[in-house]
Amino acid sequence: MKVFFLGAYSDKGREGMMASSYDARVKAVSAMVERAGAKLGSVDYLQGPFDVIADAEVDSYETASGLQAVMMASGGWDELLLLPTMDVDKALNVARTVGGYPMPGNE
Repeated sequence: MKVFFLGAYSDKGREGMMASSYDARVKAVSAMVERAGAKLGSVDYLQGPFDVIADAEVDSYETASGLQAVMMASGGWDELLLLPTMDVDKALNVARTVGGYPMPGNE
């Protein structure tokens, strides 16, 4: 499954980037991701409230969550969102199958 990581560096992370480079970061993160049996896709730096977006191919949400946990524990991030992709047709089919949601008091 494909997941996106959308992150905002902490002051510590931003300071570390000043002593690094795009290539060095991609190489280091790719090696970490591969140790989890996953594969890093694209890594892009952004303008705005978030600094980086990267995608990875992982075997499960749990693997992605473990990667997110170790990255947050580094202190390099103020925020690191984990955004798994989904099969929208499957979600729509479930919604159509279950029908409506009975509001409390209208059971």
